Amino acid sequence: MADDALAIDFSAERIVKSGKKVVTAHVNAKDDRWRFEFAQPQGGASIIIVRMDRRSSWLILSKRRQYLEVPIARDHQLAVSETMDGELSRELVGEQTLNGYPTELFEVTVAGNEGTRQFYQWVTKVQRFPVKTVSKEGSWSEEFQRLIFTEQSPFLFELPRRLDWANPPAEVQH
Repeated sequence: MADDALAIDFSAERIVKSGKKVVTAHVNAKDDRWRFEFAQPQGGASIIIVRMDRRSSWLILSKRRQYLEVPIARDHQLAVSETMDGELSRELVGEQTLNGYPTELFEVTVAGNEGTRQFYQWVTKVQRFPVKTVSKEGSWSEEFQRLIFTEQSPFLFELPRRLDWANPPAEVQH
């Protein structure tokens, strides 16, 4: 998904629904760097900073004042272009205003490991940003609410000071 990283800065509330599970996070994005702040910690982390340029992410365990450096999880990759991975076709369904932005609604067919799947996707007319994507059968969705396209500070994507490294040194891992 690194190819999806465009020169686009924004902040938003990202809501991902998968079956009955709902994960909400405040997201800040700057090019190929993303910061997720969770109301309910994910995997123990209240903040996750993704650095595609480093091909890794930091899970910040705020309550313990510690961090872990880990590979980038699929759940923490943002698709910020209108083209979906494995896209086979895209058909314009109509136009709609969504979350304050004029959008074009598309029906998209994608090929993946699970076979062919179909989605509805709302893409902003100006930024060409996928503000909402829903699986056609309704089992999965991703939506960006309170979306603001504005420059983000590079400091949001750096490791905060005064945190201890939670990964034990290699010589201790026996």
